[in-house]
Amino acid sequence: MTGPSRTGLLAAFGGSVAVLAVLTAAVSGATFLTGETAIVEALNDVPTAVGWPFRIVMQLGTLWVALVVVAGVALFARDRRPAPALAALLAVGVAYRLDNVIKAIVERPRPPGLVDGLHVREQIGGFGFPSGHTTMAFALAASLHPIVPGRWRALLWALAAVVGLARMHVGVHWPADVVGGAALGIAIGTGAWLVAITLLRWPANRATPPRR
Repeated sequence: MTGPSRTGLLAAFGGSVAVLAVLTAAVSGATFLTGETAIVEALNDVPTAVGWPFRIVMQLGTLWVALVVVAGVALFARDRRPAPALAALLAVGVAYRLDNVIKAIVERPRPPGLVDGLHVREQIGGFGFPSGHTTMAFALAASLHPIVPGRWRALLWALAAVVGLARMHVGVHWPADVVGGAALGIAIGTGAWLVAITLLRWPANRATPPRR
């Protein structure tokens, strides 16, 4: 296993922060953006029975599942340098709180009460931008990406995307909330790796010792 490229991490971090900044500016003071209502209605109209698998995957955006994943990373990498476990733990910890800070600043209302006939399948209060579940899922995906075999990476990101779709299916987020959460999560996950390899002085692209 090799360490992630600092150049790649910095590029992903900068790009995701830029996307988040643009979306934050776009939704500030706006109830919803063009086309968002139609997307929410389409996903929300998927029957509950059909949407249950998505709601199961949605749990990847919760703290307790994220901590289980971190424990698994720590176990997997126990005979290697601790950077993977540290990156995952940092990503989960920051993702758990940072989305609430942005929510309090932007104060974007959620779809319930604004979309007629919406099926609200989860009772939740507070503001909606960015989606906390999506932030957590993408923070995990970004922190796991460097240590997951290439053939599994597409599945990793697909599961994170399903979390965002599920949040619209249950009727509690707009598309921009989900995209903003994805951008924030990627920024957190890549930022966590940058911190981890700096603190632990783990050179980028340096192979770790093989297991014995």
